[in-house]
Amino acid sequence: MPDRYVDVKGTRVHYVEEGSGLSVVMMPGASFNARTWVEVGLVKAVAEAGFRAISVDPPGQGETPQGRYQFGGRREFLEDFLPLVGFERGVLLGASLGGYSVATYALAHPDRVLGLVLIGAVGLERHAPQFKALSGKPILLVWGSEDDVSPISNAEAVLGRVSTAELVRFGRRHACYLDDPRGFTELVVGFLRDRVRPAAGP
Repeated sequence: MPDRYVDVKGTRVHYVEEGSGLSVVMMPGASFNARTWVEVGLVKAVAEAGFRAISVDPPGQGETPQGRYQFGGRREFLEDFLPLVGFERGVLLGASLGGYSVATYALAHPDRVLGLVLIGAVGLERHAPQFKALSGKPILLVWGSEDDVSPISNAEAVLGRVSTAELVRFGRRHACYLDDPRGFTELVVGFLRDRVRPAAGP
């Protein structure tokens, strides 16, 4: 899988890409990088399911220097990066801090988000009332049963305001996708195939 780079306001951003179709952009947690989603098999599985998988190193992670951005990039980074890789409307996936980044981007630009996958995302409670803006969007919330970093109240902040959100308790730890990579990949691909694609239309 070839490495790709794009200049984002003076920061050389590294990402990997595979497949074609509706874009699925993946953001890792703070201790991980773009290769994490390759190593668990998610990039390949999403591409084989008929989507364009893009896994990115946010500022300060992996091969991407922090540059002008906060560590992890947050919403501001996504607003600058996504147009440069041809993302107009699609799916965003993020774990932990990456989940916070994609969630806040979705809240600011709900018209651009056709689906959202949040894995142990942090900081969601502070935006709880805003999640009504995502009503009708397919949202998958994945939380480890013993997550000691992001309390389940972060997932409940979304569940209580978006009727099309679903919570799956998966694995044990905060990085629950590492407990069962194959099962996690099947869960995400099933969500994309059964809930996002029909909602997105042709």
